[in-house]
Amino acid sequence: MIRPLLAAVLSLAALAPCAAQERLSHGFFEDVALYRPKGEAARAVLLLSDAQGWDAHAQALASALAADGAFVAGIDTAKLRKAFIADGGTCTFPAGDLENLSHYLQGYARLPGYRTPVLVGVGAGGSIAYAMSAKAQPAVFAGAVTTGFKPVLDWGKPPCKDQADLFQAGASKTEVALRPVTPLAAPWVALAAPAQVEALRAFQQGMKGAALSRKPSVQGVLAATRALGKTSAMDDTPPAPGSLKDLPLIEVKATAAESDTYAVLLSGDGGWAGLDKEVAAALAAKGIPVVGFDSLRYFWTPRKPEGLAKDLDRVLRYYGPQWKKKRVLLLGYSQGADVLPFAINRLPASTRAQIAQTVLMGLSEKASFEFHVTNWMSVDDDDGLPILPEASKLSAAQTLCVKGEGENDSLCDRIPPAHVQVTSLPGGHHFGGDYARLAEVILQRVPKAP
Repeated sequence: MIRPLLAAVLSLAALAPCAAQERLSHGFFEDVALYRPKGEAARAVLLLSDAQGWDAHAQALASALAADGAFVAGIDTAKLRKAFIADGGTCTFPAGDLENLSHYLQGYARLPGYRTPVLVGVGAGGSIAYAMSAKAQPAVFAGAVTTGFKPVLDWGKPPCKDQADLFQAGASKTEVALRPVTPLAAPWVALAAPAQVEALRAFQQGMKGAALSRKPSVQGVLAATRALGKTSAMDDTPPAPGSLKDLPLIEVKATAAESDTYAVLLSGDGGWAGLDKEVAAALAAKGIPVVGFDSLRYFWTPRKPEGLAKDLDRVLRYYGPQWKKKRVLLLGYSQGADVLPFAINRLPASTRAQIAQTVLMGLSEKASFEFHVTNWMSVDDDDGLPILPEASKLSAAQTLCVKGEGENDSLCDRIPPAHVQVTSLPGGHHFGGDYARLAEVILQRVPKAP
């Protein structure tokens, strides 16, 4: 009796539209509905409902996106607004919260690789999606697709003032009118019904990265999401030399007269993002080209210290001769800093001889060689490897540990002085966003070539 019943259930499941397999809460986001495709996810979607919340229309759209190959996180915009109101802050702009949610959910679902998410917004959710495509950091989102977009946003409290060019005062203290922004940080495709076309065309006039579609149907949403997802897939894996194509590397060419030195920068667990990009650009402006190493994508697959050392050795053996550089700066931020001592101590002697300086920024006490969802939850990694024994094998003459003032969990001060120089900068773990100053500190400590 059990076998026929099981077969019947499986048969019905195969015919039924995709339903949310589970619900999770994280940060501001309560009861996020997860929809998984039958096979490997071709793209990731953050779907924001209309103002009334997660309803039958949102569920049907999420099911269609999942059936089309997307990993979908369904966000109840009404609950999100309540969470913003309940928060103690005076303003909000949730680009970082949405990015955090994407990392958390994709890590939880164990997708085989991180996919930069496409934002899909319905009605009020579309207003949020547009705002994110306009002002988020580049490459955080693959793009935005909206239906029923109106240039009005009310998420329960005023937007933060550093986004003032996107907003102007609305009908209430919490409601704002959205302004056209150009260029957009990520592409935006607005699907419009006939009655909306002229207003949307006027809003998008002169905007770089915006497009208008007259297909406000589910099929139109699927087509636009597929297109943005393909762009994301191409951007997610930066081009690398053939021998290094399995590594997530980003080349940042020098923009000033070059020296005999280049840098390799291992990013934090958020991937190649704000601090990493800004420090790399500042070094490039001083004539030091940079090889960026995306830790998020690299450690999405579990690694070991020995494997990281071999991969870093490959990078150094390639780029030194390729760029005709004799010396290298090894830089690591957050997770990148945590793992760097392990790799350095396992490099061949001939490769270690090329290292002019090692800089560890935002160093923790334990190193994780795998992405965990706890990386984005302020939870200690009990499975991490202790860094102090590895850092205590380094030389102070070639090692700088940079901590943010107020970083009580930084390991910098616990490493014996014979093995590291320590400096602190204002602004906590992110150094107050003054990355030009951080780059200056790095360059000041680089030993002169013999």
